[in-house]
Formats: sequence, C-alpha cells, structure tokens
Amino acid sequence: MSWIDLIAVMVAQRHCGREAVTASVDKLNFLEPISVGDHVILKASVNFTGRSSMEIGVQVSKENPYTGVVVRATTAYLTFVALDENKKPCPIPKLQPESSIEIRRYENAILRQESNRELLRKIKEKGSR
Repeated sequence: MSWIDLIAVMVAQRHCGREAVTASVDKLNFLEPISVGDHVILKASVNFTGRSSMEIGVQVSKENPYTGVVVRATTAYLTFVALDENKKPCPIPKLQPESSIEIRRYENAILRQESNRELLRKIKEKGSR
C-alpha cells in the first residue's frame, strides 16, 4: 500500500508543481492477490481537481514473469491537497480531460465525490440523533 501512496504523490506533485500531501485514501479494492515472484506494475493518473485538492487513481497490476500475463490486482483512489510555502492549501491547475478515458475517469471521480458527500451527510445525521 505504501507503493500506491508513493506513486500517487508523485503524480499529484507533478500536476500541481508543488508539495502535495495525502488527505485520504478514499477507496482501495483488492481484486487479485499478488504472489512472491510476480512483477508489480503501478500506473497513476489525476482523475479530478478541485480548488486545492485532486483525486489520484492508481491501478496496480501483476505480471507473471514467465508467461507475461498481466492481471489487474488492485485499484485505489486517493485525495491529495497541494500546499504552499506556509503549508496551507493552495490553488492548483484545473484538470482538462480530453480523451474518452480521461473524460470517463473525470466523470467517475465526480460520482465518487458525490457518493462520499452523501455518506458523510448520513453519518452526521445519525450522529445528531
């Protein structure tokens, strides 16, 4: 899991051009086990940007070193916040999705964000009873 955070922060910092910190791990789906000897492939992308935060998606695949067969093993979504020199959240470049894959990732990130907000609303509602 530390590799997921490491590649995600690299992508976040590259996008915003400054320090970025992990605000949350929003979703972590373990789809297939990774065995000793498997080659691990990590790919990450900026899926959505807000004012100072961004969602980074990470896809972890495993490759059999003998057959070359690649299988997706894990999918993760993390939120990062860009920080200024005073360690305060600061504005970041807006994401401009262009390809069909980028647009799909952007739209799915909005759905995840809405779902997270609804869940938080329900939790707060239950807590105030």
